[in-house]
Parts: sequence; C-alpha cells; structure tokens
Amino acid sequence: MRAGAWLFLLALGVVIGPAFGADELGQKIFKERCVLCHQEDAHGAAGVAPSLVGTLVPYLVSAEGKRYLAQILVSGMIGPIDTEGHKFSGLMPSFRADLSDAEIAATVNYVLETYNGVSDADATKPITPEAVAAASAANPVATGTRALRQSLGVPP
Repeated sequence: MRAGAWLFLLALGVVIGPAFGADELGQKIFKERCVLCHQEDAHGAAGVAPSLVGTLVPYLVSAEGKRYLAQILVSGMIGPIDTEGHKFSGLMPSFRADLSDAEIAATVNYVLETYNGVSDADATKPITPEAVAAASAANPVATGTRALRQSLGVPP
C-alpha cells in the first residue's frame, strides 16, 4: 500500500510539477527582466513602457494575436504605440538570444495569468513553447512586430 501511495504522489508530481514550475519560472524571469521597464506591479512607466495589467486579453481571441504575444519577446518591438490613451515610442528588447522558447512562453503566461486574469481554465496556457518556436522561425524583426500589433486592430 505504501508503494502505491508513493507511486501516486510521484505520478501526481509529474502531471502537476511542470505547470507549477513554469509559473515560477515565468515569475522569476518577469522579476529579473521585465520589472525594470514595466515595474513590479506591471503598470509600466510613463513614456517608457506600457502597462501590462488588463491590456493583453484582446490579443487572445485570434491566432495572430497569440503570435503577437509570443513574437514581442522573440523580436522585441520598436516604434510608437498608443495604449490606454498613452503614447510610447521606445524599444522593447528581444529576448530570443537569452531565453528558450519554454522560458518565453512561461513569462508571457505568467503575465497573462497574474496581471490579466487569464487562468488555465480560461485558455489552458494560451502561449506554448511551440508557438514561440513558430514565431521565432519566421525570423521577425522589431518593426514587424509593431506592424503586426497595428494590423490586429485591437483598440489602444
């Protein structure tokens, strides 16, 4: 009976562990890489970086929107954008050389869950490492990411 209980707990850890680890990984990367511009509470910094709070859900309604969410960390983004009535003209750096596809997906999903209320039940981790790999394979450039954002027609 004890062996059966241990096997059950081990199997449960295999199923639950990776998801839990991904959330922790996304949080760790956000705190190490993103808070400098987007701030600890993800509300952004005036003129520097837009708020990530409650602003990303509209991108989840289409495949192109999800590609944008993956691509922005892959290629970065440059050029002016309007969001929530604020104008930004800065540079979002690319993390393609520093982070793996799984790390980028974990970071985007952490922001979606923590600051946009997207839960596993809502979207089952909407950005996958495979989606990040596909965005990366297209070899996007920062200006292309801005053009993709504009083409989506998501209200600022």
